[in-house]
Amino acid sequence: MKKRLVILVLLMAMLMPIASADIVNDLENDVDEYNANVAAVPSYLVTLLGDETIKLVIVDDDGDEVYIKAVTEDAVITSFEEVDDDEDFGATMVVGANEFTVRSVLRSSDPLSEFTAAKDNGEIVVEPVGVTSTVKYTVASVVMDVTSLFGF
Repeated sequence: MKKRLVILVLLMAMLMPIASADIVNDLENDVDEYNANVAAVPSYLVTLLGDETIKLVIVDDDGDEVYIKAVTEDAVITSFEEVDDDEDFGATMVVGANEFTVRSVLRSSDPLSEFTAAKDNGEIVVEPVGVTSTVKYTVASVVMDVTSLFGF
């Protein structure tokens, strides 16, 4: 009986990282598709995402936090990897969301609108780090608001 219990606990421990790995793998798979379509990204988002080191914090379905480092150059994602929560890599922006919201954006027929709606209702939180990132983010946010008023 003890042997079965130990094996069961070991199996459960081995399977626990799968939830975080799934969201990371799903996002990694979408990086190539995003990069292939980066020309369709609105210019105000290129300004916002153009050259950033982003720390993504995703709360998975089990309530665990998953940390991802994403580096962009000219809005193209050049690096994307899971990192430890306390790893300091000089993030210029921190983006937080839960797994359900991230998956909703990924599955949407209009991911930009879905992202904007989630950001507007607080399901996605974007926090620039430093003065330069704060100014870029503020300007891009104003442009996003103005363009949405005119239906662009």
